[in-house]
Amino acid sequence: MASELRRAIAKILSIGLQISPDAVDVLARRKDALEIACKVVERLKELDEKPIVLTADLMFKLIQVEEAKQEEEEIDAEKIPVDEEVIFDPTQVIRSEGSAESFVSYFVSRYNKLKRIMLRERFDVRNAITISQIRKWSHRGKGTVKVICMVTGKRKTAERKIILELEDPTGSIVAVVNDRDPNVLSRAEKVIRDEVLCVEGQLVGDILLVSDIIQPEVPIPSVREKGSAPPVFAALISDLHVGSKYFMRSAFNRFLLWINGKLGVERYRSLARRVKYLIIAGDVVDGIGIYPEQEKELLVKDIKKQYRMAAEYLAQIPTHIRVIIIPGNHDATRQALPSPSIFRDCAEPIYRLPNVRVIGDPAYVKLHGVLFLITHGRSLDDVLATTPGVRYDKPAEVMVELLKRRHVAPIYGGRTQIAPEKEDYLVIDKIPDVFHAGHLHTFGYMNYRGVVIVNSGAWQEQTDYMKSMGIKPDPGKVTLVDLSNKRVHAILDFAKEKSVEMFSSLSAII
Repeated sequence: MASELRRAIAKILSIGLQISPDAVDVLARRKDALEIACKVVERLKELDEKPIVLTADLMFKLIQVEEAKQEEEEIDAEKIPVDEEVIFDPTQVIRSEGSAESFVSYFVSRYNKLKRIMLRERFDVRNAITISQIRKWSHRGKGTVKVICMVTGKRKTAERKIILELEDPTGSIVAVVNDRDPNVLSRAEKVIRDEVLCVEGQLVGDILLVSDIIQPEVPIPSVREKGSAPPVFAALISDLHVGSKYFMRSAFNRFLLWINGKLGVERYRSLARRVKYLIIAGDVVDGIGIYPEQEKELLVKDIKKQYRMAAEYLAQIPTHIRVIIIPGNHDATRQALPSPSIFRDCAEPIYRLPNVRVIGDPAYVKLHGVLFLITHGRSLDDVLATTPGVRYDKPAEVMVELLKRRHVAPIYGGRTQIAPEKEDYLVIDKIPDVFHAGHLHTFGYMNYRGVVIVNSGAWQEQTDYMKSMGIKPDPGKVTLVDLSNKRVHAILDFAKEKSVEMFSSLSAII
């Protein structure tokens, strides 16, 4: 094994490429290290611009592009039984009382869950101590200390320093990040209130001088195992906004024609035959009274009629396709996260559809063993407002910030309402294979440390309210995830009127 690893590394170095430690670690855990290295080298030869360093993430991407070239197998999803398991649905567990004790329990639960995740998954924090132990540790001449804590405050000074107020169950302390290390300062710039992280530093007086900031993060996968799922697709969409004057009825009808095998040339109709699941990440309807003067932009002003209309569209999905729906902030549900499923008395026609399952937000669902984390994405507004370097037109990168913090809605008291449950059900304690959201009305996807991230855009044109907010939607997209290899297989664009154009963006990705 060691010999094969050496040959694999030598193969990569032979083309003048450096290799990062995380890429070496991945190769060291692979029995086929040399085969992987050869594939990577061949793929790199095809690139116009060669990278300087081969990282683990780049290596995964290169391998997957190579595998995506293999000939597609003809599959008929209608002949494959549904294999669906709801791992977590908040509808069954939320019991918020809104008392002071609930607030305390909520934050203690958040801290303890994320601390356990860090101690379990990160070797570099296992010697962390509590805030109450810092002074004793420093007085013993131990120097640098690490503490897992929650950020309760953050401010900048005129001297380009960042002041962090930190807290754990044993006490609180003030930490200072200066500009001596640009990398640490850059990480401190992205720290947000209420997130749990590990801070490394040295005590000077009563101040902790920070030398490193470590987030819970998603660990880099050591081995990418091939799943046992059949090569069927989960189609990901969100934000239909049925009932709005701006709902893209024609585009959605094209989607319905395609999924029924009645649109496109044979190559694209064959993709439709492989769809076994349709996941809708919220905002099925436009709702009532969601934003100022919304009624001017509504075609249907009765929410029950909106759901009745939505059910008429969803009834056209072939019955062998399982449809999974979570609520969004425009839907009829509790607005605070975690949210229960859409209220049945408002959406009874949808509940009557035999192939539809309605659950809450956020939800974990396994499809043929592939784990999906589905959330509408309300907290992405808070991340955009507080985190430098993220943008509305790059929604997948905004979602990465949630994975790094291992929390669906890390900021309490921002734009996103969060119910003070006794337990924090918004912690990302299970690492998903696919992380799906919507809400931002812009489309994006990426692979981050083995997690396929998809923000599926919308089916609503730009409204006057969006214009006032500076939001330019990227609508009409359908993302097809191949469950057999846990990758995005294709992106279909139904906003185009001509079938040739709408499939022009089809590509094998990730």
